[in-house]
Amino acid sequence: MKQIKRILLITFLFIVSLDTQGQYTSKKGYWSAELTLSEGVELPFSLFYDEQKEVFTIINDDEHITLEKLSTKGDSVVFGFVSFNSLLVFRVSGKKLISGYFHNKDRKTNAKIPFKAKYSGKKLRYKKSKIAHDITGKWKTSFSAFKKDEYPAIGVFEQNEKGRISGTFLTETGDYRYLAGSLNGNKLTLSCFDGSHAFLFTAELISSNLSGTFYSGSHWKTNWIAQRNESFELADPYALTYLKDGAEIKFSKPDTAGLVYNYPNKSTKGKVVIIQLIGTWCPNCLDETTYFKDLYKKFHQEGLEIIAIGYEAPENFEEQAKRIRTYSEKKEIPYPILVGGIASKNLAAQDFSMLNNITSFPTSILLNRQGEVVLIHTGFNGPGTGEIYTNYVNETNKLIERLLNE
Repeated sequence: MKQIKRILLITFLFIVSLDTQGQYTSKKGYWSAELTLSEGVELPFSLFYDEQKEVFTIINDDEHITLEKLSTKGDSVVFGFVSFNSLLVFRVSGKKLISGYFHNKDRKTNAKIPFKAKYSGKKLRYKKSKIAHDITGKWKTSFSAFKKDEYPAIGVFEQNEKGRISGTFLTETGDYRYLAGSLNGNKLTLSCFDGSHAFLFTAELISSNLSGTFYSGSHWKTNWIAQRNESFELADPYALTYLKDGAEIKFSKPDTAGLVYNYPNKSTKGKVVIIQLIGTWCPNCLDETTYFKDLYKKFHQEGLEIIAIGYEAPENFEEQAKRIRTYSEKKEIPYPILVGGIASKNLAAQDFSMLNNITSFPTSILLNRQGEVVLIHTGFNGPGTGEIYTNYVNETNKLIERLLNE
């Protein structure tokens, strides 16, 4: 009798599981989604669900972020971001509606943000708007304007004939990813959600000036202003960090197995070397790493070595090493990533005390075959910046090729 009850219970749970899965897998296609930030402000984004692969994809303009199904527990489904230590956890409220939360597991506070989505069948997250103004072009921007922690940026926007806008903000530490939105009348909305950052920019266009609020997740917000300015430039990313007079690049860090790696060494002697300071939690670092993968494959046989050091969110070595191993495997990184320690620019600056400072992840140091520092690049403007990224790639490729031939 007990065995019969057990079989019936297992059968019931199996049927329930099929029913629950069927509700969300039955709607292959586009979903309109929202994160609820502070003050009830909604950050919109688009999802695409592939029922055969059981994969959700977040669409940020030209960028696609993959989420894989991890588990089904009761009426809750858990999807994990491939690139970051984050989750989307939700339950099915109907065949065309899901609700739950986004969980950034690296955050100690404000780690969960309410999430909901409904089936739309449409790719775009913003509706067509009436065009009253065109903001295409370059905008001199100040975040935390008129405050102690004010910092500069450049807004680069492109507006199409339907009023939809794409672009990004460039800062001295990197870009703000693939932004998309619209200008409805004089009200601008731009957003990006990649599993690490949830960015929402709102503003009003008044007398050719933009003024509004920048929300980062549910934990932080500030004001921002912008004015058209095609000639404005940020500080040179090659001048922010530099080698102190008479100093040399030296460091010792463990690999993920705990074996100490010392630089310089015999394997790097006579090689062109890039030392990359990153965090696996950092989208700008991922953009740089994606480019460096191609660079390594193209020039490694000719004498290029790349050594990355990861500064990670966990506080102990084992978890830091695990995070880096997972990142390296999933992203198929062909060069070593050592374990730097906790995610701290101050720690990185201590490790590289021969430099004046470390102001950003990523920071990359390029050395020639003689072990001399050729340049140090702070931050990274990725493919979301269009021509800026393309020019950087072309110039860097030419420089590496020249150094290898010297």
